[in-house]
Amino acid sequence: MKYLINKPNLSSLEKKYVNQALNTTWLSANGENTKIFQNKFSKFLGIKNSLAVQSGTAALHLALKSLGVGADDKVIIPNYTCVSNLSAASQCNAKAILVDVEKETLGLDYELVKIAIKKYKPKVLQLVHVYGFPARDTLKIIKLCKKFNVHVIEDTSEALGATINKKKVGNFGSINVTSIRSEKMIGVGEGAVISSNNKKIFQKIELLASRNAPFRTRKDPYWKKYYVNGEGYNYLMPHLLGSVARAQIERFSSILLKKKINVGKIYLKYFKVDNLKLCQNKLNKSSPVYWLNSIYFENLNKNNIQKLGEYLMSCGIEVRSGFWPLNEFKSFKSIYVTKSNISKKIFNRTLVLPSSYDLKIKDIIFIREKIKIFLRKYL
Repeated sequence: MKYLINKPNLSSLEKKYVNQALNTTWLSANGENTKIFQNKFSKFLGIKNSLAVQSGTAALHLALKSLGVGADDKVIIPNYTCVSNLSAASQCNAKAILVDVEKETLGLDYELVKIAIKKYKPKVLQLVHVYGFPARDTLKIIKLCKKFNVHVIEDTSEALGATINKKKVGNFGSINVTSIRSEKMIGVGEGAVISSNNKKIFQKIELLASRNAPFRTRKDPYWKKYYVNGEGYNYLMPHLLGSVARAQIERFSSILLKKKINVGKIYLKYFKVDNLKLCQNKLNKSSPVYWLNSIYFENLNKNNIQKLGEYLMSCGIEVRSGFWPLNEFKSFKSIYVTKSNISKKIFNRTLVLPSSYDLKIKDIIFIREKIKIFLRKYL
């Protein structure tokens, strides 16, 4: 594929810090570069505490466990998002309340959330910012959750750096989770960051991520090191990945974020010319980061869109479908709250297009022209 959905943006700085880690011979958790990354990530996001872990699913699992989610507790999850959000709830033996999304930003629909909270009384709500766009109803949902004592886990895996009223997303809930897998806004291969301003919650997260072993400081007797309080997990990020992450966060604001936003603005400009409809809208008082750029085909059926996707792939243009609606995964126990099944419509009529940092105007014009050729020739 010449034009990739997303690829990591790496430099000599990543190599420098990885070699630094290799030279120390410390490859495991709690490496110095990982600690530096955590501090810099917290500073960027404006949240007091951050912990780097091995995957986004691990971070979501930790977040739910730290909030006391257990068997048959209910968790609200957007129906249009990565299956990891659902898998993490399943790991806790919780029941997923899948709530449909609104069509402007593909975030949770406030009116449906209100119905779900009143009817099912969830313990936690997962608020996901999809494809780099702050969820439209974020502020109303946060207010509603406070009223009904529902914890909010924000998921900024696709929207790191996006803002609402000049406040970075990730600052609205009890906990924020950010995947830093290779294709995300920050990419290290596989990993995530879990952040919180709540000291008590964060201490629980740290403990669970470290096998629930409380005696791990240098002040503790060595013979207590492997004592555990109960169920815990080996989730901490190893030093080599933490070293890549340090370089990524140091380059993020000045380079990576600017490049990503520029690609999104090129799509907006050059697709608008031919009335090709991008899937999401930028709302007033919010600033998206355009993690992925997707196109919505109002007048094509699912079969024709799949043929278009195959055609683009044959031209060296990598595409992907939208997220499979989570309610279609029947192996998970869940309840679906919807009125018009927006998530299914988005899935059936959307193609996600190449969105890598290094795309230029000529590349996006090439992608646009290939779409137009297909539409003229085959439809």
